[in-house]
Amino acid sequence: MVYMSWKTVVIGSECKVSLTMNRMKITIGDEYHNIPLCDLDTVIFSHDKTVITIPLLSQLIEHNINVVICDSHNDPIGVFQAFNTHSLVFKQLNKQINWKKTRKKKLWKLIVRDKIQSEMDVLQLFEIENAPIDLLKEYKNSIYNDDQTNREGASARIYFKTLFGSDFTRDDLSAVNFALNYGYKIVASYISKCVVARGLLTQLGIHHIGEANAFNLTYDFIEPIRAVVDAWAYDSITDRFSIAEKQAIIELLQAKVFVDGKWFRLNDAIEDIVDSYIAFLNEKTEEVLRIDVKKGIQLNCE
Repeated sequence: MVYMSWKTVVIGSECKVSLTMNRMKITIGDEYHNIPLCDLDTVIFSHDKTVITIPLLSQLIEHNINVVICDSHNDPIGVFQAFNTHSLVFKQLNKQINWKKTRKKKLWKLIVRDKIQSEMDVLQLFEIENAPIDLLKEYKNSIYNDDQTNREGASARIYFKTLFGSDFTRDDLSAVNFALNYGYKIVASYISKCVVARGLLTQLGIHHIGEANAFNLTYDFIEPIRAVVDAWAYDSITDRFSIAEKQAIIELLQAKVFVDGKWFRLNDAIEDIVDSYIAFLNEKTEEVLRIDVKKGIQLNCE
């Protein structure tokens, strides 16, 4: 199975994928498909018998195309990243290393603020009964720099049980959790692409500092954006998470979301949000962008 959404290709069958004349050639038996690299934004390899040639992999990385590798359960487990895709990579990295601690703590406060607001947006979008909006608002308005009292964690526990039911936990083996984890990883892979394209290291986070985590900065930046995946999962997932649902999540990157008074494709919105975070850390702005989830998500956008 080869599935293509707008600028995203999922390769989920036994095949050979190679490079020919600046195109990705997918060969399945006697049939083949050629896709120009300039038409690609993300390629997801989700079959354990797919053969990928090194020249193709090299060109995908050189073109800053998001390459996601899945395990035998079709769960994303890693991405390929270029060493540098920015013309001033040393200058950008030097800025990142020297971001002020006060700016990092303040940005984390803003990220947590926007994450809690996005959680409130989801509950209001679906008109969830007895949603604890006032309590979440209280948490949002009482965040210290660096979220020292962990308002993020407290709000998340309430939010998930309100949205998915009082018995729901984030570690159960439900279709909803499979969908959330899959969607978060797809979004995280795109954020990583944006971070690397701007000459920054995903390893150097502003709040997440795990020594074994190669994507600390990615998982700092993803927090307010998770709500888009949450909203999709609430609206779409019942008791199964199959190939059809995975394809729909991949299409979510092309859905329209509302940011700063305008509708954008989610992947474009992510780029603008990442840029606003970086501008804040570089002391060029005092506010950051966020997705207004309460406005809804427009799927199947051309």
